Amino acid sequence: MAAECDVLSEIEVLQSIYLDELLVNRKEEGCWEVSLVLYPSTAEDSVSQFVRLTLTLTLDQQYPSSSPAISIRNPRGLSDDKISSVQKCLQLEAQSCLGSPVLYQLIEKAKEILTESNIPHGNCVICLYGFKEGETFSKTSCYHYFHSHCLGRYASHAERELQQRERELEEDKTRDHTQRQELTVVCPVCREPLSYDVDQLLSSPAPQLPELDEVVIGSKFQQKWCKLQKLLERQRSKGGIIDPEVESNRFLIHTNEAPPAAENENLDPDASPAPPGTLCF
Repeated sequence: MAAECDVLSEIEVLQSIYLDELLVNRKEEGCWEVSLVLYPSTAEDSVSQFVRLTLTLTLDQQYPSSSPAISIRNPRGLSDDKISSVQKCLQLEAQSCLGSPVLYQLIEKAKEILTESNIPHGNCVICLYGFKEGETFSKTSCYHYFHSHCLGRYASHAERELQQRERELEEDKTRDHTQRQELTVVCPVCREPLSYDVDQLLSSPAPQLPELDEVVIGSKFQQKWCKLQKLLERQRSKGGIIDPEVESNRFLIHTNEAPPAAENENLDPDASPAPPGTLCF
């Protein structure tokens, strides 16, 4: 009973600190489950919070003599390696504090790790390059990440496409104009509607993309490239290169054009001319 009172006191302290953000659940077998969505410490600037996770701590009847079971759910912006690292770090922290209240310590430790890792994992799906320290990137409400400048270019292009689509819908006489279709710019990853300031995004510096110099490309690739270039020039000089545009017009029959003069010379002079639109073979 004394241990139960200590656990209740610890939970009450956490509730006074984290208020409604802390979720507490008492299980039938006498265990407690404490859950909290954690963000990096960015001085209440939610726009600059690029990672998050839900930390769930399950306490059995032997706590604090036993370590709480640590579970990480719904991570955003974190790689699998980082998630595994966070869990191991918290488990070691819990093991080192056996016999003492450790919930607040674990929560703050997880928040500290998130603050240190506040750069989204993965690539910008627009330019396909990763995020680097010092670059300007944006987080959508659906927790997807893009270089701010890339997102601005995407949004600007999408707006032009939507305007064209709206003009087409207005000109469509078969469409029921009483049922207006809502068109909006959506996230390129999950298709959720986006809210943004396109001018602000475009004013952000563009990401520094790596240059493909000789060191990056490699000598073997350069040798192969030179060999293929020579082969291309040899094929072009012998007429072995096909021009797709020329080939597409080879068998195109223009029905409303008169045949060339050279072809008219081979026609029967007594034959009457074919009316426009008639195929002549």
